[in-house]
Amino acid sequence: MKGGICVADYKKLYHKVFSAVTDAEALVSQAAHIMRTAQQECEEMYMDADDTPLRLMDKPEEE
Repeated sequence: MKGGICVADYKKLYHKVFSAVTDAEALVSQAAHIMRTAQQECEEMYMDADDTPLRLMDKPEEE
């Protein structure tokens, strides 16, 4: 613009940033849900695992 003042469209900028923050918040929430679900599934697998005791063997001697 010749001889004028260039003013940014702050409304457009605000909406762009607000949208990005909202999207990021949804992704973080989704990631937390996925991690909680995986943790719960692993805990259930551990609790349902065969209770056969492990047998520890002596470490072979090095030559």
